[in-house]
Amino acid sequence: MTIKSILLGFAAGLVSLGAASAADLPMAKSEAVEYVKVCSAFGPGFFYIPGTDTCLQISGQIRADYFYTEPSTRKSNVTTFRSQTRIRFDARTQTDYGILRSFLELQADTNSLGTTQNGTTGTNFLSVRRAYIQFGGLTAGYAWSPYSFYEQYYQAEFFAPYFGEHDRRELLSYTAQFGKFWGALSVEDPVSNRSTSTFGSATVNSVSDTLAYGGSSVPDVVGVIGYDDNKNWGRVQIMAASHESNPSTVGYDSKYGYAVGIGGNLNFPIMSGAYIAVEASYADGAMKYLNAGSADAYGNPLAPHDLALSKGWTVQGEAGLNITPALQAVLFGGYLNYDAPSIATAVSDNFNFYVIGGQVNYTMVKGFIVGAEAWYQNKDPEGTSPNAHAIGAGIRIRRTF
Repeated sequence: MTIKSILLGFAAGLVSLGAASAADLPMAKSEAVEYVKVCSAFGPGFFYIPGTDTCLQISGQIRADYFYTEPSTRKSNVTTFRSQTRIRFDARTQTDYGILRSFLELQADTNSLGTTQNGTTGTNFLSVRRAYIQFGGLTAGYAWSPYSFYEQYYQAEFFAPYFGEHDRRELLSYTAQFGKFWGALSVEDPVSNRSTSTFGSATVNSVSDTLAYGGSSVPDVVGVIGYDDNKNWGRVQIMAASHESNPSTVGYDSKYGYAVGIGGNLNFPIMSGAYIAVEASYADGAMKYLNAGSADAYGNPLAPHDLALSKGWTVQGEAGLNITPALQAVLFGGYLNYDAPSIATAVSDNFNFYVIGGQVNYTMVKGFIVGAEAWYQNKDPEGTSPNAHAIGAGIRIRRTF
């Protein structure tokens, strides 16, 4: 036997021994891999959460703003830099009783809007913009009030002020659909619907009084009916809301105000992307629905103590058109009239406020938009107080996903 034969026999024995040993070892089964599956039941962008029958969509936008505003004082900022991020989580499950939906929108802001002249008080914060649950026609949580039309569906303004009801609310509402007709009833947090934290200052026979709000006892109640054919000509809704003014001072009783409004849009299919959208409201003791920034009521300091409600009305709207498939132009404007009761301390508590402006947006690639805006605003108090006017212009760079 040669040395070569001995080495080959030894190698063969090692291979046989290794194979026998491996056969004696337990075999581990590989884990099953779950792949993310597309969910087409609720539109594009949804996918199944692995291991569930719930579909999730993640979307959002990041935008950077740079704008100029004519200063009102030496301490006011002329130029402002602002960045904002919004991210949305939309989870939906089809049940035997309708769609069960959970929606969360977070917003992160960094800006110099609050910065003083020495640059020490800029803001950087994270907030919840919306958070609610929907099941069938029920909505519970922090969401748009059914009263809101203009901001919920339109509101092109980047930086310019605008009027009308445009705050989200803590609410519990129900919406019923009857073909293209629909109706909604909503009970809402009355504290967030207070226009200011105190009532207006009143003077009667040289006696003055300023009241603060007390605790809430009755929620705001909102009712809306509408018709929606926005795939064709447009939509329209009429709305109404009640609001309690409840002073904390003993001797004053609560008083109830209201707001009524109409909103709608009209599409022009003969022109690409052409539309007009308008919302108008009248309020008596419910100034938050006008976004007036002034008191809901004034307290009479003489016995018997009473509240005198403020009144006002507003109209806000815009018109848009696609000049090219990538270039859009929008014109907007709004007008607010605020009428304080006769017991108001200063005649200048009454005022008119209007704003007009325009905007262009250019989509460079899908999801990337650059826009520019310019506007003029004027607040005209009654009496001898001077007008407060301002002009502004700026650009916004957006990435949506």
